[in-house]
Amino acid sequence: MKFDNKNIIILSLLFIMVIGCLNQDEIPQKNDGTMDIVLQTNFDIDSLNTKQYWTSLPVEIFTYNYNDYHYVDSTDSNGIVRFENIPFAEYNININSEIVVDYGTFLDTMPIVASGVYNLNNMTDSVSTIEILSGGSNKGLKINEIYTAGPPNNFFFFYDQYFELYNSSDEVKYLDGMIFCRMWTSILEVTSIFQFPGIPLTGTEYPVEPGEFVVLAQDAYNYKDEIFNGKASIDLTVADWEFVNSLDFGDWDNPDVPNLECIEVGEHREFMVGLTMDILILADGSDVNYIDGVDSMSVVDGVEYASSATHTKDLESYVDRGFGGVGQQKYSGQSLERKVAGFDTGNSTIDFEIISAPTIGYQHE
Repeated sequence: MKFDNKNIIILSLLFIMVIGCLNQDEIPQKNDGTMDIVLQTNFDIDSLNTKQYWTSLPVEIFTYNYNDYHYVDSTDSNGIVRFENIPFAEYNININSEIVVDYGTFLDTMPIVASGVYNLNNMTDSVSTIEILSGGSNKGLKINEIYTAGPPNNFFFFYDQYFELYNSSDEVKYLDGMIFCRMWTSILEVTSIFQFPGIPLTGTEYPVEPGEFVVLAQDAYNYKDEIFNGKASIDLTVADWEFVNSLDFGDWDNPDVPNLECIEVGEHREFMVGLTMDILILADGSDVNYIDGVDSMSVVDGVEYASSATHTKDLESYVDRGFGGVGQQKYSGQSLERKVAGFDTGNSTIDFEIISAPTIGYQHE
């Protein structure tokens, strides 16, 4: 299902947090108190110009503060869900479902993905109100899939890495002059930087149509001849682009696939990222002075991923509020992909899921 071909849903979540803990004067540093959270979901469908409450909508809250507490419940007839007597902590809120919208003359099924974070450090009153928009409201070019773990093997083979972009907007986007970067611990620290050809911001040589996938291969090579444990790797000659560093004389360059070129002076390495932990940035190319990082205003999309739930968040929260990939295994053939193509809440913990095998140029079901 392509969300961009549907009528847009504006999803607002009215979060009414009713807090009860052992000591209201101080925020507990340990699991020594409890709290109640009451959430009311309110969906404003602009094509109907009306607000509706949705019954039986699954809502998940979870925290990594203690022992990875997860709670799931469903909304009642008033769109309200309650979580009572839960450990005092900072909670992520996740809605990932589908709703059926009655337009009068027809019914339509639409994906709903939304997220929020309740930060205890921002608590000023016993009752707080938080408003967020649904994922998909900030449409455009998105990093849609990250395949980095390598195929099932015990030979440390992981050279079939690729990354997939998706245009979730209803207008043509252009790759001209854009940069794709691997970061260290923030947007101020570039580890690798590769650039599409063309003029940033104004170039129109490399269009991406609405609903189109774009595959960026580490190398546009057919790895299907690489057999591990009876299973073949993947064919990346179908990629739309490949990363090439002209100073790396051993770097494979498929003459039939256009290149993203390394623009870091004196760098001899090809583009390669961590198998199960790293940070990726797609930026518009208006700032290529990588010495001081990437200008935050030029960032188009950013994703942090890590296999460990105890990973310390690195990337600035205004780029990505969480990190995806918890539980992903090295040399497993697993891939990390958005739950819905291009659907972005700004929180990779919510937006991405682990899939059993890569889906090159299409969305998993």
